[in-house]
Amino acid sequence: MLAASLGTQIVFLASAYASPRLTEESCSAIAAVTHYLYLCQFSWMLIQSVNFWYVLVMNDEHTERRYLLFLLLSWGLPALVVVLLIVILRAAYHQSMPQIYGLIHGDLCFIPNIYAALFTAALVPLMCLVVVFVVFIHAYQVKPQWKAYDDVFRGRTNAAEIPLVLYLFALISMTWLWGGLHMAYRLFWMLVLFVIFNSLQVLVSVSVIMNPDKAARREAP
Repeated sequence: MLAASLGTQIVFLASAYASPRLTEESCSAIAAVTHYLYLCQFSWMLIQSVNFWYVLVMNDEHTERRYLLFLLLSWGLPALVVVLLIVILRAAYHQSMPQIYGLIHGDLCFIPNIYAALFTAALVPLMCLVVVFVVFIHAYQVKPQWKAYDDVFRGRTNAAEIPLVLYLFALISMTWLWGGLHMAYRLFWMLVLFVIFNSLQVLVSVSVIMNPDKAARREAP
């Protein structure tokens, strides 16, 4: 998920900087990649929540046997959404690639069609977040059975790590909520909130990365 988040940030910044100077084909390509990586963040949240369901609620200590499936789904489901969007709009509505993925407001490459954007860039992530919410509601109902165990990162209990993961999920969601609203309405205060949540997301991401490293160093002889 962190790789998807970092990739989204890099491509989004590149798009914001270079979009007005790109050709239509290049703009379509960078918009499609941005859309894909953006969706990957939420597909990873979804799949990680399913994994947490098995670990925390079902007490399954051998979820590693599903890691390949989780990996394929996390990176594959967003690709399926992007491909379906292109196929449907080209086949049913005879739209060209610049009409599907193109320049919006003259300065950013993304999805010009508001209905396509709402469905594939708002509704799909929202569906993922609903699943995340349901999973963790159930997980916290049985918190006593998992809070003292060490299933997420070695060296710290679930009670310490699960909130950190949830903070990261929430910050990614809030970051792109304000990012999407800014793209739609172009209001400066929305951009400010996007930057604030983006900065907080970076800090929490660093914490998530550093915690297992610290634990590994503590365990090293």
